[in-house]
Amino acid sequence: MPLKITIQDIKAHHPKGVNDPSEFYYMRLANRLLAITGQTLMSPQLTQEMRQRIALCVTLYFEDVICDSGIWRSFIAKNQEMYGRRLPFYETTDDYLPDEPYLEDVKLVVWDAIMTFKYESVVNPENIGLSLLAEQLYDVIDGEFERAPINEALANYFRECRFVSDFYHMRDALKFFVFSCYLTSGRHVEGYMKYQIDTAMELIDQPDLAYYEAECAMAWQYRIGPLALLPEEWLGMVLRAVGKTDEAEGVESIKWRDYEPYLVEQYDNKEFTLCSIDGEQLKLTYDNMAQKDDSIVSKHDFTMAMFANYRGEWYLNGPASWGDGERVFNEVCDNVRNLHDDGLENYADIVKKNGDSPLFYFKDVKEAMSFLNQVTGQPFKGNLPKEWDKKDKNVVLFLSPTRHIFAMAPGAAECICDPHNPYYDKQLAAEHALLLVVQNAVPGEMLQYLIANNMLSDACLKSTVSVEHGRQLMQQNIDFFARTLRRDDYHK
Repeated sequence: MPLKITIQDIKAHHPKGVNDPSEFYYMRLANRLLAITGQTLMSPQLTQEMRQRIALCVTLYFEDVICDSGIWRSFIAKNQEMYGRRLPFYETTDDYLPDEPYLEDVKLVVWDAIMTFKYESVVNPENIGLSLLAEQLYDVIDGEFERAPINEALANYFRECRFVSDFYHMRDALKFFVFSCYLTSGRHVEGYMKYQIDTAMELIDQPDLAYYEAECAMAWQYRIGPLALLPEEWLGMVLRAVGKTDEAEGVESIKWRDYEPYLVEQYDNKEFTLCSIDGEQLKLTYDNMAQKDDSIVSKHDFTMAMFANYRGEWYLNGPASWGDGERVFNEVCDNVRNLHDDGLENYADIVKKNGDSPLFYFKDVKEAMSFLNQVTGQPFKGNLPKEWDKKDKNVVLFLSPTRHIFAMAPGAAECICDPHNPYYDKQLAAEHALLLVVQNAVPGEMLQYLIANNMLSDACLKSTVSVEHGRQLMQQNIDFFARTLRRDDYHK
């Protein structure tokens, strides 16, 4: 069957409840763009999934700027705030308007769509094939600019923002940014969802409830989009972009609690109070707990659930399981605590003895393991990853300033430009440092530290202009690269 984009594909990338006659126009436009993706210099490098995503994302970007829903407008405003320029990689003119399409925008949208499927390498944003494809796609939407219909339903969704008055409707808006939005969904989301389901299954033995719990957790736990922001940050940005400041503040001030056991402390015929493991008290109405009365609360001692405090009220966020008995409650609490690392109590002393640096360098894994055993006072139990046999040399340990635990990165030390690193090799760093940004060779928190301290100064992109130009392009945008390619992991 020939590759095509259906009306359902268009609808699936809109917020819940958004329906508009203009969707048929954008479906036809998307298929015109899809045909172009199969007839360009870059076509042999594009899978069907890539082609479809490129066509959809460019179409939805165009729809967004035509109706000025606020998505693209908020992105360029935030990028300007963070990096002092509207777009990464590409220059824009002083007369740039966020409600008109630009070639530079399309280049970024195409690049981001392609990078959704690239996990081992980076496509240079200045790639000739990418630029030619973007130019062809832009020519089409630019020719449609004066006659393209406005998706009134999409524009009004954020400008009227009726969903903010109801927590669950507001949560649907957050889910839109996670799973459906052309700019913020895509890369890593499928992997995040699988991990969250697997995690939920450790505490919930029903697959359908585990899926629901994972979906609700995704609405607040994971950083998404090219700027690696939380869903509530994206929604808040869009609401601000369309002038809804008060509503944005309400969204941005949400307080979330994870899936944990909560003890029933007291209840009456109107509301009840739960107590968390860390002692916080949550007062809920039965409506906000999706209950009509106290019939369930009165029969149980505790619940396992996630909660959110929105506009001063606590709400159930996902499924809830109920249980009885102090012994069972304590067992559940122990299981939850075991999912979290305790961290080293002598963290500060270890870092101070290392010259106030969280980075420790070793010639091989054996030497690093010996150091770990000595510092932690506990011999390592378990098997090391087999792939470490190939990267046994030039090992770096990173002691997390937030979690107070060690992470090991074999083969990474040669790329880190640090006066205290005896294994740094400038030539090898020029060849391999980029992989520390792209791949999960180092944890996100460590990558943040390396970038903030200019320790990956040799990382560069392959460029047809020159090696130095590729290095400059990478260094000027290295934090953006890390955010958009690592997303949630960059902040862990």
